[in-house]
Amino acid sequence: MRSQVLVALLAIGCGSKESKDAPKDDPQPSMGDKPSKKDRAPTGTARPQSKLKVTLDGKPVDMQQALAWKDADGAIRVTASSVPVGCDEVTGSMRRMHDGEVTFDVTFGNTLSPDGTLASVLKSTYYSGMTSQSGLPDGPSATTGDAAPKSTFTAEVDFKTGSAGADKHELVVKGTLDALGCEPAKAKAAPALPPEMPATIEVAGKKLPVRGAQISTTGGWLHLKLTTGPETCKSWSGGEMSVEISWKDKADKEPFQVSLGGSLLKQSADQTFDKKKLTVKPTPIAPGEIEIAGDITVMKYPVKLAGKVTAVECK
Repeated sequence: MRSQVLVALLAIGCGSKESKDAPKDDPQPSMGDKPSKKDRAPTGTARPQSKLKVTLDGKPVDMQQALAWKDADGAIRVTASSVPVGCDEVTGSMRRMHDGEVTFDVTFGNTLSPDGTLASVLKSTYYSGMTSQSGLPDGPSATTGDAAPKSTFTAEVDFKTGSAGADKHELVVKGTLDALGCEPAKAKAAPALPPEMPATIEVAGKKLPVRGAQISTTGGWLHLKLTTGPETCKSWSGGEMSVEISWKDKADKEPFQVSLGGSLLKQSADQTFDKKKLTVKPTPIAPGEIEIAGDITVMKYPVKLAGKVTAVECK
C-alpha cells in the first residue's frame, strides 16, 4: 500500500522512450518498432493549437492536435500532439509515437476545496515517460466543456516538465488547449465496493462511509489508512477520500502526522494538527477493531473522523 509520508507530491518517472508500447493508464506513447508507413499515418484531421505555446529544449513546437475524453473515474484527459492524431489512436490502453512526434498528456479532475466547493484543477502532466503531480498551479483551472464526444473542451495550462531516462529534455507549455472531445474506450467494470464500516470521514462538509482500513509500516513509521473506496493491500484505488494517520514509532500512542488523499482531495500531509482533538483507541494500533474520533484541520481542510473500523495489516 502506498503511504503518504512526505508533504511533497509524487513525481515519478514511469518509463522511457526506448520502451515498447506504453500503457495509456500511465498515459502516453512510447517509441517502438516502426510499423509500415501506412500504419504510421495519423488518423485525425489537423486542428492547429494557435493559442498554445510549446517549447522543447527552448525550441518552439507547433501542436497540430488536442483531443479530450472522460475516464471512467470522471477525470478529463487531454492529449496534445505535433501531428494530427485521431481519437482511435489515443483513447485506448496503448499507442505508439509517430516519427518526430512531440506529445504530452494532462489530466483534469474535480477537487474539493477547504470551503466545500468543487472546482476543476490540473491534477497531473505526462511527457516522455514522466508523470508529474508537482509544480502545478494550486488554484482552480479555467476550463470549459465536459469532453463529450465531438464537443470542444478548452483549458488554460501553464507548466514545465522533463522527460524520464538519461536523455533529458525540458517541455514548457503555456496557453489555451482547444481539444476535440472523443468517445472514451470501453471501461473495465469497476471493482465492487466493500461493505460500509460503522465509521465516517467528513472533509469540508462532505461525509462518506469508511470502507477500508489498512495498517502498514514504512521504515519505523506505522500507518493507519482509512479509505472510502475499494482499496485493498494489493490495490491503490482509495476512492474519493482517504485519511492516513501515522506514528513515528510502533510503540507510540500519539499520532505524529495526518495525510489526506483520494480523487477529491489534494495529496497532503500536515504536522500541525491539534493532537488533542484526535483520538485513536487502542494504541499502539494493531489489526482488528479500532475506534477513531477526530475534529481537526489538515492543510486548511476541516476533517472529522468518527466510528469504529476493522483494520487489516498489509505486509
